[in-house]
Amino acid sequence: MAQLKPQYSQYFINNYLLNPAITGIEDYADLKLSFRQQWAGIAGAPATLYVSGHTKLGHQVNVANPSQQPERPHAFGPGGANRYRKVRPHHGLGGLLLHDRAGIFSFTEANVSYAYHLLLTREVKLSLGVAAGVLQYAVRGADLNLANPNDPAAVNLTELRPNLGLGLWLYAPRFYLGASSGQMLGGLGSGSQPNETAIFRHYFVTGAYKLPLNRQVYLLPSVLAKWASPLPARVDANLRAVYNDRLWAGASFRPGDSWILAAGAALTPLLDLSYSLDLGTHRLGRSSWATHEIVLGLRLGNRFGVYCPQNLY
Repeated sequence: MAQLKPQYSQYFINNYLLNPAITGIEDYADLKLSFRQQWAGIAGAPATLYVSGHTKLGHQVNVANPSQQPERPHAFGPGGANRYRKVRPHHGLGGLLLHDRAGIFSFTEANVSYAYHLLLTREVKLSLGVAAGVLQYAVRGADLNLANPNDPAAVNLTELRPNLGLGLWLYAPRFYLGASSGQMLGGLGSGSQPNETAIFRHYFVTGAYKLPLNRQVYLLPSVLAKWASPLPARVDANLRAVYNDRLWAGASFRPGDSWILAAGAALTPLLDLSYSLDLGTHRLGRSSWATHEIVLGLRLGNRFGVYCPQNLY
């Protein structure tokens, strides 16, 4: 009953983890490498490592070239006169490799994704994406310390399952709204009860809006609603402040679970780095707990020198 996708705290800077429609949304190759240690200090606690990457396969326009048809520069943030827009529908291609381990259990996911981005108006775009790949579930029973060494539980088990995800993403210079489903080929096992290798469908809905305070500072409130049967639906609330398109800091609240503090910096047009700390609102046994997550980002082929993503903020 617990075959659920790993949890992230900084999904708001890499929504590609949850929605394949993000694929190719920016005009550069967006690479992310992350490590998350959940419930630090507790033996066997979940640890997650992933690398993701996606890029557009299409056309972009530089506002600096008056012979092309640019959109109006943004009314906030630096570099407005040099921003650019996609003026034609375009394609995106990406991939994700993820490994999650908790005690004797491990979960590995490998996907490729494709998205098609089209213009609805001068500023509003819609993308549709699909991700396909494989899931591997493994149990290292040989690592168990059993009273009876011949216990049948002391065996290693591995199973591969196909994976499919779909997503929609509506976005503009000041907002985005997305919906997606993951592990769509999952479901109950035989009969009315889940079997040992059953996987469950996940559903996500997220949205954000830019609130400019002045030319250098804006706020980014966002929410994420998620549901995976048999668990109840959950909602995360996030608020970040971004300065000069280079520095950001914020907090999130996951009801019944944790408060999250996070901060990040675009160090160069190529490199950004961020860190988050989850502080649990409950105790595990006799201990309080904290969760650490770090994300390293690379913007390859960033020929316009963008520091802050134009569509994912």
